[in-house]
Amino acid sequence: MTEIEPSDDDTSVPVVDIEMVPEVVAELATTAEQHGVVLRDLSGLVSELGGQAAAQSEELTALHTSFQKLEKALVDQANVARPSRWAWEFLNQDAAAQLWQETRWFVDYLTRRYPLGTEVSLPPCWYRHTIAVDEFSDLYAAWREAYCASDRPSSAMTAWRDRWLWPCLTRLAAHANWRECKESRRHVDPIARQDPTDSEFESFVAADVASRPELDEQTLPWL
Repeated sequence: MTEIEPSDDDTSVPVVDIEMVPEVVAELATTAEQHGVVLRDLSGLVSELGGQAAAQSEELTALHTSFQKLEKALVDQANVARPSRWAWEFLNQDAAAQLWQETRWFVDYLTRRYPLGTEVSLPPCWYRHTIAVDEFSDLYAAWREAYCASDRPSSAMTAWRDRWLWPCLTRLAAHANWRECKESRRHVDPIARQDPTDSEFESFVAADVASRPELDEQTLPWL
């Protein structure tokens, strides 16, 4: 058998004895089969890792959602303890000035938009009556919610009059104690005054607390 002499070129194909071809082919087939097994194993591993990654991603998403809910609950709990901008008793100077301005605008708008009958009309000294101030600022807050939250039509607009406006005016007519103000068209201090809590409050509460058990060990009648 004639053999081909190797070339000086490094890129030439190596010469293989024709008798060795079956053995080389068998070896290549075995190697290819082994590579196939390795590739299948790697494919399964990649698939398994992909499943684990997806599961971990779902777990992380669930944890993130849980943390968001917990954060919201903590924020809501903190906000419950913080008086809002509508709580007159706790407003600073700037907040009080702002709420006075908004409430005055709302009352002027209300009397202009709704000419009221004598029974439920408002005296010009409404701001001197703390009951009216609280009622009007709360009524204004409800008006803001009904008319300023969205441009979409809503039943809240009609509900604002039925549930808040008319009942509010009725309550003021009954409890604001401004009949003389309306009759004289000037402010008259109400005669009826309520006294603050008397001096026996502390001793009464102390006695009540002392009469209770130190620990919650009561036997409930329905258990």
